[in-house]
Amino acid sequence: MSVSRNNSLLRLGTASRSQSRRPSRPRTSRDPSRASIPYLPQGPEALINPDGQIGEDAVELLQEFVHPHRHESESTLVEEVPEEDDQAPDSHATWRQSLPWWKRPSPMWFLILIPLASVAMSATMAPRIEIYTRLVCDAYRPEYTVGRGKDRLPNPDVVFSPSVILDDKTYELCVADPVVQKAVAKLSLSMITTMGVLGCLTTGWWGSLSDRFGRMKVMGFAAFGILITDFTFIFVAKFSRALPGGYHFLLLGPLVEGLLGGFSTVSAAIHAYIADCTDSATRARAFSLFVGLMFIGVSIGPSAASLLISATGTVLSVFYVAAAVHIAYSIVIWFVIPESLSPAQRAQARKLHEEELSQLQAARAKGGAGVWLRWAFGFLSPLTLFFPSAKSANVGTSGANPLKTKRQGLGLVLVAGGYVCIMMLMGSLTSKMQYTTLAFGWDSKNIGYWTSIIGAARAFHLTVVLPIAIYLCQPKTPAIHLPVEPDEPLSPTADSSPATARPASEVDAPHSAPPVSPRRHHSPTFDLTVVRVSLAIDLVAYVLMASATNGTLYTVYSVLGSFGGGAAPALQSLASTLYAQNGGKELGKLFGAFGVLQAISSQVVGPSIYGVVYLRTVATFPKAVFFVSAGNLALAIVLLSCIRLLPTSQGDEESVEATVDVSAVRREETLVDVQGPLIVVEDEDELRGRKPDVKVTVTAAE
Repeated sequence: MSVSRNNSLLRLGTASRSQSRRPSRPRTSRDPSRASIPYLPQGPEALINPDGQIGEDAVELLQEFVHPHRHESESTLVEEVPEEDDQAPDSHATWRQSLPWWKRPSPMWFLILIPLASVAMSATMAPRIEIYTRLVCDAYRPEYTVGRGKDRLPNPDVVFSPSVILDDKTYELCVADPVVQKAVAKLSLSMITTMGVLGCLTTGWWGSLSDRFGRMKVMGFAAFGILITDFTFIFVAKFSRALPGGYHFLLLGPLVEGLLGGFSTVSAAIHAYIADCTDSATRARAFSLFVGLMFIGVSIGPSAASLLISATGTVLSVFYVAAAVHIAYSIVIWFVIPESLSPAQRAQARKLHEEELSQLQAARAKGGAGVWLRWAFGFLSPLTLFFPSAKSANVGTSGANPLKTKRQGLGLVLVAGGYVCIMMLMGSLTSKMQYTTLAFGWDSKNIGYWTSIIGAARAFHLTVVLPIAIYLCQPKTPAIHLPVEPDEPLSPTADSSPATARPASEVDAPHSAPPVSPRRHHSPTFDLTVVRVSLAIDLVAYVLMASATNGTLYTVYSVLGSFGGGAAPALQSLASTLYAQNGGKELGKLFGAFGVLQAISSQVVGPSIYGVVYLRTVATFPKAVFFVSAGNLALAIVLLSCIRLLPTSQGDEESVEATVDVSAVRREETLVDVQGPLIVVEDEDELRGRKPDVKVTVTAAE
């Protein structure tokens, strides 16, 4: 029987990280679930903070923004979910096409607005600390303003802004006062905690509401909350002495904004809007533009604020411009941008919500208090995914050491612990800004330039340095030539034994595959190494930042810390591998659990810990906040050092399947080469044109 010599070429591993991503599942609908929304940063702090780790999806989308390439319709950077209703997409597309162009939903609406919005939001971060300091100093140290402030104004009954009352000399006295610094830390902690807790509790509810009543209505409410914060801040900054509670009246802003969802709700709604308006072929590019434009905005904003302060001579000018941008942004949201969900989609979502409510009420009637508790803490339910189950404990562990298997099963728990330690560092940004004012005498202009430098360094690292380092250091896997026919042996490879490999001379030259250079192999061990190296860089940078004697050295060490930004993306990649090894298949749930960890760690726990530390140590040892951060990083390194990967892991499911297929083919080849009875199949009837009657003849081998 003639045997074909055509060989197929199977390659284990990929040339780059983007090629080794999880393949997206087919999708025909433009109405994604929460799982299909990429894991993106929830605020500008995550982009300009040296420790503001962003997710794996955000890094890849940023790289896609800098190095765009074409995506096929069934392979995108966004995790997809299957759609149950196959008829819905056609009706939704018809509804969109029937609208006039100015009422047709499109991602371009927000791609035009996001640079301005991110500039306005990032521009106010550094000046906000200065206004806090001036307000607190005016309340706690009124003697600093004697002869400089209210008694020298033409109309002392009018309470002007502290930014007008306090000159530069007075501000230097304020930032050097431990009492003022402690009060500023307490005020910042109160506002951040209020906003973080309320945002975590309400974002999910507002997101569900956007499915039932539309994205734009929810964004309109959230934009109203942002405007309340802006107006409250300006009003308190100008008339704090006439308000009840003085500068504590500032808490009204984050209270209202948190109840209305805040920036996290706006961000989630924008992501859902873009996903609604794009298909699988264009969604990756739209999200990459979103992330890239946000990076540009948060890098420009702080420097633009510094230039504006230099030109106007007042810090409040930044907040006037930011409020004007937010007003224009809100008007566009309320009256210009069309809704992305069709009436049929919203009606279907309301119907499903009513069914869920009826089921919940029935369960409450039977279950009592237990059901109420599960409902109250339902936002924590995704975290159970990190703990090993009885089913996952038995995956790929037959005959293994029970103690070693247990440690391998706890891999996701250790990853979650390390991720919490990393995300908590995001809560130290305000304390670090206060430290720069205390140690180096920086004002809003200096802090603005510092944050812009950090943002540019992080973008350069994530788009240029990290991809090159991964490409050069990622392990290589040689190509394996597999046969086309079942009885055709493997072509020679580096790991083929002489007994099973065919000599090169026996392979027909016209049909042999050309040699191709080996490609990179994505390994979870390599991901774990990237995480550890990134954390080590961060740890060294924090120790150096604590030892910096001037602002220049502090900036250099901060830039060094920005090169540790690859920890979170690599950690999420490692988690997806461990999740697959434990038998998990729904990656959307995994990254949803990471979102819960990020919200709790970066918006509640982290700011509380670092705020209290700086509050307690500002008068005696203000550098303690850096050593606490270094301790956090050391704890993360220890936790991740306890992870034990499966020895058979190939980094992804495709590699594992390929390994199994290669083993099967080698086993088959060995059976063919064994000297034993030869089985000959004679198809006599086939030669006569009739239905073949297969006859098997066994002959002895020579």
